[in-house]
Amino acid sequence: MQYLSTFLPPLIPLLPLLAGFFCRGRSAGAAARLSITAAAVSAVISALLAVCRAASPDVAAAEALPVALDGVSTVMVVLVSFLGWVVLRFSRNYLAGDPAQARFFSWMNLTLASVLTLVMSGNLLLLLGAWVATSLCLHRLLLHHPGRAGAVFSARKKFVFSRLGDLCLVSAIILLYRAHGTLDLDALFASVATGNTGGLPAAGYLFAACAALKSAQFPFHSWLPDTMETPTPVSAFMHAGIINAGGFLIVRLSPLFTHAPGALNLLAVLGTLTAAFGAIVMLAQPGVKRALAYSTIAQMGFMMLQCGLGAYGLALLHLVAHSLYKAYAFLTAGSTVGAVPRAAVRLGTPALTMGVLAGGLLATGGATALSLLFPGVPHPPSVFIAVLGLALAYGIGRGISAGGGAATALRSGAAALAVALAGLFLHAGASTLFAHLPEVTPPPLLIAFVSCVFVALFLFQALLWRAGSHSIGRSLYVHALNGFYLGTVANRLLGHLWPRHNTL
Repeated sequence: MQYLSTFLPPLIPLLPLLAGFFCRGRSAGAAARLSITAAAVSAVISALLAVCRAASPDVAAAEALPVALDGVSTVMVVLVSFLGWVVLRFSRNYLAGDPAQARFFSWMNLTLASVLTLVMSGNLLLLLGAWVATSLCLHRLLLHHPGRAGAVFSARKKFVFSRLGDLCLVSAIILLYRAHGTLDLDALFASVATGNTGGLPAAGYLFAACAALKSAQFPFHSWLPDTMETPTPVSAFMHAGIINAGGFLIVRLSPLFTHAPGALNLLAVLGTLTAAFGAIVMLAQPGVKRALAYSTIAQMGFMMLQCGLGAYGLALLHLVAHSLYKAYAFLTAGSTVGAVPRAAVRLGTPALTMGVLAGGLLATGGATALSLLFPGVPHPPSVFIAVLGLALAYGIGRGISAGGGAATALRSGAAALAVALAGLFLHAGASTLFAHLPEVTPPPLLIAFVSCVFVALFLFQALLWRAGSHSIGRSLYVHALNGFYLGTVANRLLGHLWPRHNTL
């Protein structure tokens, strides 16, 4: 086992890295075969290491390697390598006939290698290098069509936000190094655990700002919907594997954030506002890819909220689920062309009442079962039980209102029960990775704020079918369609900072 943990981990990012360099100058077919093979072998090695770690949890990477093989990094490396392989396979057919196909595969492999290095980093300096490399390689992918003015401008916008995030990350690392004299994550966590909280909470605020900029949090979100001119495989990998980097950073550094409660509270507030904003704007977007982009913004906001309330297990579970779903959604976005849009379902008061009662019962019942079956596992904060109940209530209410009688109602209830049990019990498994951390106790005012926002969002969705019959609803639709003009403000600022006539 120790032999495998010493020699196999470096191969996971090394294979896509080498493939990225060797793709240059080759034919499109050769570049595609080389890329897919390298990604497939990396995915197999990742799965093998995950099995080895499950069989021998105490096995760690060699001390000479600046990589981590703990539970979080193992989950992430399996996820990223698998998604990279899937996206590269899809790219072969999607880009058939593109004269720049070999260059595309080169940058995709380099991006994949950078993300794999990022999630495996056991050292802050290596993490910083992989963080910056991921952004720069993605920048080249966003410019796959350099003749499109929209693609160039959106790439510039992301470049500016990314450099601000890099500055925050560098500043936080410098603060921690000056206070602890090490960049090794395990040594840093051990130092903080002994009571040496030097550099915190200032570093915590800087890490939080870096994560917010990376994961398109409100009001730094407008670059993400504007990058839709990039090829669909890039969108899929960006939304499934790169945009999650902000959430991963918080989860990876969770032992530090337990000593920076102010930074966690900031993340919770930003995440709540972003989740509500993204959910509302998403509903007004006519284009599939832009709607998916705002959906990602909302999901990233919810993930930051989970981190801010100390529910790191839920955040990791959410990260995995969102990555798999969003990769599938983007790669199948072409199948929606010509599809008939679904009309809004009228949600009557009886259906909503039944939904609220059933959703609340399922959420509280599932949480109670979780407490009884896994008494030693950290339980999700009560506010997330309430949010789960509201989500189930809306789903059940829609199922009842859609018609179909008792059979449809039973199917909706069964689906809601499956979602509640699966979510809660998967949380029980994910939370074991963070059982050693002290429990985070959010301020009551913060809990009240989060609860009010999600109740308001539930009521908004429940009344959405009536929006077209009122002037306020029609006005809100126009503003939401334009993202409440925050993107326009950001574009004007960028236009002054980086005029369009300048070359990259």
